[in-house]
Amino acid sequence: PPDTDPTPIFELFRGAYATELLTAAVAHFEVFGKLACGPRTEAELAAELGLAERPATVLLTALRAMGLLGRDPSGRVIPTAAARNHLVPGAPHEITGYIGLAADSPGVREMVARLRSDRPAGAETDAA
Repeated sequence: PPDTDPTPIFELFRGAYATELLTAAVAHFEVFGKLACGPRTEAELAAELGLAERPATVLLTALRAMGLLGRDPSGRVIPTAAARNHLVPGAPHEITGYIGLAADSPGVREMVARLRSDRPAGAETDAA
């Protein structure tokens, strides 16, 4: 085995995708604003976001891994305390404007397009 652990390198690499997913969730899909109105099942939230099941699972799983989404006792999706305090529009300590600064970056736009199209990177598009 190597003398060092490559985990920190992988975490740096994955960090870009985390930033893109978070920015997409906040600035393009408004996940936390939608959840401010009350808990949703994953299917309800996916429909409200306009996402198919696979990309909704990718987005919601990432947000749970970031500690921004949780579940209520009935299993519905809810924002965590950190998300309620900082990512819900109008919250006293909201930082969505700061995150939104990256909304038009190429990586974020590509992530949004991938999620909306339900096609992984490199998948061919349907020819007309």
